[in-house]
Amino acid sequence: MSLSYSVKEAVKGFSKARVSAAITIFTVFFLLLLLAVFFIFYVNANRLIEVLNAQYDIQVYLSNALTDSEIEILQARVRKMEPVESVEYISKKKAAAEFRKEFGEDIFALLDENPLPASFVISLKNAVKNRDEITRFINRLRAEEGIDEVVYQYGALNALVRFSRNLNIISIILFVLVFCGSFFMVSNTLRLIIIARKNIIDSMKLVGATHSFIRRPFIIGGMLQGLIGGLAADLVLWLGFKAASWQWPGIITLPQILFPLLLVTGVLFGILGSLFAVKRYL
Repeated sequence: MSLSYSVKEAVKGFSKARVSAAITIFTVFFLLLLLAVFFIFYVNANRLIEVLNAQYDIQVYLSNALTDSEIEILQARVRKMEPVESVEYISKKKAAAEFRKEFGEDIFALLDENPLPASFVISLKNAVKNRDEITRFINRLRAEEGIDEVVYQYGALNALVRFSRNLNIISIILFVLVFCGSFFMVSNTLRLIIIARKNIIDSMKLVGATHSFIRRPFIIGGMLQGLIGGLAADLVLWLGFKAASWQWPGIITLPQILFPLLLVTGVLFGILGSLFAVKRYL
């Protein structure tokens, strides 16, 4: 009975400050949606980094002076290094066959020997996104005896890593702004409701109502504002994702945990804002 009364009073309180409550809900909705968009960018940027890590393997060209047994020993040593995922050996014969397949010409018939060197194709672990770590690993490879050249295409991968890192920083800053904005708006709305219902609150105090009983409707009101803002953000996010998937199928990944996370975050902001308001004004 007490809970249903508190919910009714919370809803009734919105009618006392309709404009302010609507602005608060819209603010929570907009800030949560903005936070979700940056989170989606961050997740998809990291997914693309993993794809590029798989595509841009490290090419290691070996000295022609190495024997087969020396190549096997070197391959085993490289495979044990961090952050190596796998090492594929490309023999001189296989390199020549791939050249013929790629270019459709047998230029080796004009030469006395195959000029292409044997090589390793090294795949790195997906967790490797740090350029400094990759650079240190490449320097270790270049210091190995029997390795003539190490080739790694940084290019787009490095640009994407920097973009992902910046997105991470922006997301943290944005979360702080979302928290402050939602906290302020919820507190301000409840302050207006408390002021509008001051006479009723004073009467309740006179008849012996406890502080927790008086505060409960305002805390529930803050939760409702956060919940409605979170639901609106979820709805717009889902519609936007469906539209994007229809336009660019399979390109964008949307973590399903984001939907309940937005609801929980909205409610949390509402609770904290309402606690601050009732503690300050009641």
